[in-house]
Amino acid sequence: MKILGMRVRAYRKAKGMSQNDLAKNICTQATISLIEKRNKIPSMPILLKITARLGITIDDIIVEEDGQIAQVFRKIGSDLHAGHYRNAEKKLNTVKFKSLNEVDEKKAYYYYHGELQLINHASPDEAIFSFSMLLDAFGTQVKDMYKVMGKLGLGLAYDKKGAPDKAIMLVEQALEALDGFEVNSHDQVVDQVYTFLRAARFFQRANKHERALKLLKQAIKLNEMHHCIFLLEDLYESKAVSQVELADRENAQRSLYIAYSLAMVTKNPRRIASIADNAQKYQIPPLSLV
Repeated sequence: MKILGMRVRAYRKAKGMSQNDLAKNICTQATISLIEKRNKIPSMPILLKITARLGITIDDIIVEEDGQIAQVFRKIGSDLHAGHYRNAEKKLNTVKFKSLNEVDEKKAYYYYHGELQLINHASPDEAIFSFSMLLDAFGTQVKDMYKVMGKLGLGLAYDKKGAPDKAIMLVEQALEALDGFEVNSHDQVVDQVYTFLRAARFFQRANKHERALKLLKQAIKLNEMHHCIFLLEDLYESKAVSQVELADRENAQRSLYIAYSLAMVTKNPRRIASIADNAQKYQIPPLSLV
């Protein structure tokens, strides 16, 4: 078990609290300093009081030490979210399915295999096989993020295959399953935001921009609630596209400006280029700050 000291510090700063403020009637200021700078785990009673004061859960700042396979899957996910699809596939190719022992490892394998078949190879049949294995082979756990993402992936695969009605049904089922899904960790924020973004882009391709805009706003709000900036530049860029398609050019201009600013801050050249292309495509002028 590991505590993420930098994350504790970020939550504290977001609340406008000093170390002394956070420590008051709980522990010493030195204890907070050790947590933040050296990832020192305090006793459970102290930890519970700290998380309560910050308005977060233990899972927001405590992570289990990943095994080697889990670390590989985490890196694959990071590459996928960053658009480094070939790198993600190279990492996945180092994983031998027969060597996987944990159910979640097998779910992750099928999910990433399906996603990469769809993205890198435009192979909907291969993707459908992988997503179907993920959905059918591991029981009926009520709250399972891999199955939500697998259902979405299956919908996107059928869309690629030219079956739009089935695609919409599956995407809506994935979003329905996501409704009311609790968020208890940073990884869950990442997975849900990515799911909202992928679904929104699907609806944009289907020219359902009001539906897309609603999903993008949900993803932005989820980031705000959990003090994250995950894919925010992507979300605001997609938001601008739907806004301009809905003839809301003024807000589209603002959204694209926010997207560009975030992409500059996060040093995301791929997104900066995409934003510039969309600004030209939709003839959105720079936002005046005067």
